[in-house]
Amino acid sequence: MRIRIEIEDKGLKSSHEFESQNMDGEALRDRIIGFLSASGVFEGRGDIAGSGAPAPDYGHGTLMEKLGSFIKYEFSSTWFTTQELRERYETVADDIKLSTVSTYLSRMNRDGLLDKRGNRNNRQYRLIESFEPDMVSQNNYQRQSSFEKKRA
Repeated sequence: MRIRIEIEDKGLKSSHEFESQNMDGEALRDRIIGFLSASGVFEGRGDIAGSGAPAPDYGHGTLMEKLGSFIKYEFSSTWFTTQELRERYETVADDIKLSTVSTYLSRMNRDGLLDKRGNRNNRQYRLIESFEPDMVSQNNYQRQSSFEKKRA
C-alpha cells in the first residue's frame, strides 16, 4: 500500500509518501495520523482526527520523560515491542536507536513502570500504571544516588 500526502501551508509545500507491504491498514493509518499530528496539521482544531483528545506534546524534558509520556498516550493499555515503540515514536518525534529504546524500556521495567513478558527475542512491555514524567525523573535521581553511594 502506498499513500502520498501533499500539504500546503502559508506558501510552504511538502509532500510525504508512506509505503508498506507488510503492515495492515490500521497500523499504517495510526502512523500517518501520528505523523500528521507531529507536523501540526491538526493544530487549531484541538483534537487528533476527531478523537476529542488534545494532541499530546512529547517535545519537553529528557528522552526518558518523552518516552514515558509517549508510552502513556500511545500504548496505555496494550503490549508492545521495542521495535513497535521505536517505529511509532519516530513517526511523531526524532529518530532514536533501537538500543536506546531497549535500554530505557529496561530501566522503566526495573523502576516498576512497565511490565515485561517473553524471552529476549520476543520481549513485550506494557504500562503497569499511569505515571507522570516527574516520576521517571525521581526514579532516575534515586538510581543515581544509589550509584553514587556504591562508589563512595
